[in-house]
Amino acid sequence: MTDEGQAKDMLLAPGVGSSAFQGFCELYFRYYSRLTVVGKNHLPASPFIICSNHTSHVDSAVLMTASGRSFSTFALLGASDYFFDSWRRKFLVSRFMNVIPIDRRAQPKSLQRCLAMCEDFLQHGNLILYPEGTRSPDGQIQAFKKGAGMFAVDLGVPIVPALVEGAHRILPKGEVMPRPKPITVRFGEPIMFALNPGDPRGARGVRRAAVELLEERIRGLKPSLSPVHAVETL
Repeated sequence: MTDEGQAKDMLLAPGVGSSAFQGFCELYFRYYSRLTVVGKNHLPASPFIICSNHTSHVDSAVLMTASGRSFSTFALLGASDYFFDSWRRKFLVSRFMNVIPIDRRAQPKSLQRCLAMCEDFLQHGNLILYPEGTRSPDGQIQAFKKGAGMFAVDLGVPIVPALVEGAHRILPKGEVMPRPKPITVRFGEPIMFALNPGDPRGARGVRRAAVELLEERIRGLKPSLSPVHAVETL
């Protein structure tokens, strides 16, 4: 880590815990909740950011499993008021997953601090970002938060749009016992955003446009709207 103050706020799972969780998830999504992956070939070389819809706590585990990459190479941007305010939840999650705290109130200073931690982690890994900011209660995609544009544009790495289908039927918001339902992850083509000094839209305009494009691309991954891609079933 480049900054000791940043590192203490970031949850970094030990290698053995991350590997154990990955092994469990691979078995879970092979035999209990069957996983189908579409467009895995769109994932570029690291570093990159997966931007996905969010309906369940299952989402991060299934996205990492679908990627086929080591879980230790991913960090989730997780709500600080959820993952970090409860010491029990913080302790449990930190055994198995890397989590970077993000303030859902989108305060400028906290966003900048989160951005710095993301830049640090991207030196050796990838990120998972949920632009909706919270889990959807009904499985439908909610409006994206404007703060997502800062991460998409300012971090300067490819953004991979992703759509998770079926997670809300496995573990809906408010439930604790997962159900044996099928699940599908669809990856879209990566997008590169850039903040050019001469852009007439300015920084805010570019970030706003990035959020709008991401929402459009993720919604467009629905089966009736997206073209045929390579399909892989675990």
